[in-house]
Amino acid sequence: MNRRLTWLAGHLEEVLGALLLALMACLAMANVIARYLVELPLAYTEELEVDAMVWLTFLGSAAAFRKRRHLRLLFFVDRLPAEARTVLERLTALAAAGLFLWLAELGRRQLVDERLLEITSESLGLPQWLYTIATPAGCLLVVLRIIESEWRTITNKTDEVVTKTSMKEGRT
Repeated sequence: MNRRLTWLAGHLEEVLGALLLALMACLAMANVIARYLVELPLAYTEELEVDAMVWLTFLGSAAAFRKRRHLRLLFFVDRLPAEARTVLERLTALAAAGLFLWLAELGRRQLVDERLLEITSESLGLPQWLYTIATPAGCLLVVLRIIESEWRTITNKTDEVVTKTSMKEGRT
């Protein structure tokens, strides 16, 4: 049981992402069937799909940072000495964490405004903040995964940063 929980904690983003994609596919299929068979589209499906896409984006970003597969300029990184590469990776992680923390704060501000103004969604009439919560929550998950990835790297519990050189040497 403990091993399953450990695996789930390490693959949370992938599991939730797969569930969201399945939900999005079902919603899209239901909308297509309703539109062409009954000639009555289900307008709320688009609202739910857009929100699911926002969550999916943050889940994918968190997974990429956890696996150290986020976008990098490997052309330049590979030409640096190992020590400079390490410093650059720490600075990149710090900048990314700062960016996502700032985005989380902006999302929190928007969420507070939407709660105060009692804004509701167009199709379902749900409080808009239920959708907006994806931004601060997703950003905090990304920051958590950045910290986790950096901690594993610093304590040597993971492979080195994935670079073109390490890919050639089969270390990915």
